[in-house]
Amino acid sequence: MSASNFKQQSQAQARDLKHRVLTCLHKLSDRDTHSSAASELESIARSLSTDALPPFLSSISATDSSDKSPVRRQCLRLISVLSEHHGNSLSPHLSKVLTAIVRRLRDPDSSVRSACISASLSLSSHVTAPSFASITKPFLESLFREQDSNTQTGAALCLVSIIEGSQNPDSGSLRRLLPRFEKLAKCESFKAKAALLTLMGSVVGLNGVLNGGGKSLINNLVTCLLGFFSSEDWAARKAAAEALIKIAGAEKYALSEYKSSCLKTFEAKRFDKVKAVRETMNQMIDAWKEIPDLSDEVSPPAESQASSKDNPSDGRYPPGSKTSCTVSTTAPVVRKRGPFDNSVDRTPSADGSSATTGRKTSPLGGNDRKTGPAMFRKLDLKKPSDWKVQIASPGDSSGIAVSEDNPLNRVERMLKIGEEERIKFTKPEIKRTLFNKNSDEKKQKFGVFKHGSRVMPCDDESILISNETGDPCRNQRECEDLSLIRKQLVQIENQQSNLLDLLQKFIGSSHSGMRSLETRVHGPRAGFG
Repeated sequence: MSASNFKQQSQAQARDLKHRVLTCLHKLSDRDTHSSAASELESIARSLSTDALPPFLSSISATDSSDKSPVRRQCLRLISVLSEHHGNSLSPHLSKVLTAIVRRLRDPDSSVRSACISASLSLSSHVTAPSFASITKPFLESLFREQDSNTQTGAALCLVSIIEGSQNPDSGSLRRLLPRFEKLAKCESFKAKAALLTLMGSVVGLNGVLNGGGKSLINNLVTCLLGFFSSEDWAARKAAAEALIKIAGAEKYALSEYKSSCLKTFEAKRFDKVKAVRETMNQMIDAWKEIPDLSDEVSPPAESQASSKDNPSDGRYPPGSKTSCTVSTTAPVVRKRGPFDNSVDRTPSADGSSATTGRKTSPLGGNDRKTGPAMFRKLDLKKPSDWKVQIASPGDSSGIAVSEDNPLNRVERMLKIGEEERIKFTKPEIKRTLFNKNSDEKKQKFGVFKHGSRVMPCDDESILISNETGDPCRNQRECEDLSLIRKQLVQIENQQSNLLDLLQKFIGSSHSGMRSLETRVHGPRAGFG
């Protein structure tokens, strides 16, 4: 008899509780009673006993699209309150709670979907008894199967909240999901690209997700994220940048081989038209600059002492590159000059032998040294002057090596002969008299410190001054690169001068406008005075 009375009493309490809850839910629809009804429902949720949880959950889960959005939103808010105050007591009712949340993901009201995200975060944070997979499973199913954009967005963001709130997320299962996420992101029918990229960023930010995936996982992931920089959706561009920031923080030392190419892409995309995207891009660039360079991780092989003596360029030039001057009795060989080859002036030395000195020529003109940009002269002064010159004579097998290590002497020599350049080029007979000595009495010393050279044919011999390397195409490519750099520098200087002209014109127009305004103002004043 007592058992039946207890059962009847519990049923009566359940009916009373359900009646109170339904009454408060009805009051939520009215603005005047919304606040008081919400407070009463939250107090009921905090004070519930374990036996009263099922009828309370049934009451708040029975809402549908016919109810107003404040009612639907508050019911989800009550799930968060239950998770915070009852914790693992909700574990037996987890499937019912998750079903209520997933059903509301399709809601057209964004505030209701935000409440779903908050409820998911509370569940993962406070209900720790169920496994991680049991909480994420219904949201993953909605993400992969549903075609509604609101459902896709809500499911992805709920998974982000579950990952962030979980105390022990399953890194292995999330790593296995990454290829599916990448495939889904590339699918044209999937609409919630930004939310999915945010989910991918949360996954890669976990410890141990990328460590066990190997290089292929990182390569595919970086390639996939870079592809969204060209997306028309600014939220997708921002989410991709945020994901790359997390990748840089999680796997800093595994991204060295991608650093240079990715930074070029980042620099090209950093000036986005949306301010939020620009800020995220700048943060991403700063994060990727912290990644060590590939050269920092791989130390260069140590050179032998003999090779270091033979190559005095301290590693700045390849060991196969050598400037040599060879005197032979064969027919003169004429070498085709590149656009940046320097002409050679030869002046007689004190002992009767001819000394060779290199003269720089500007690519913009023969006698435009004074009018050329100052930056080109600075670039030329920074070029190394430690070229090694070897001279082989027919009678002696040993060569004479002459190196010019003092750039100040070179500058002084250039300044001294600067005034005589035009005269020397207009008097070719000076060049011919340099080689009229008898070949048996010659012991020539050449000091060559520039890349370019040319051959001057003689009566009985030829003197070849070359700067040949093991790869002739490489010198040509270097000349083309230098030509491109100089053209770009000239273009930059012209743009700066054009901007300065525009600024001066703008200032002048502003001054004229101010003067006309003062004239208009002083005219009425003089009339009233």
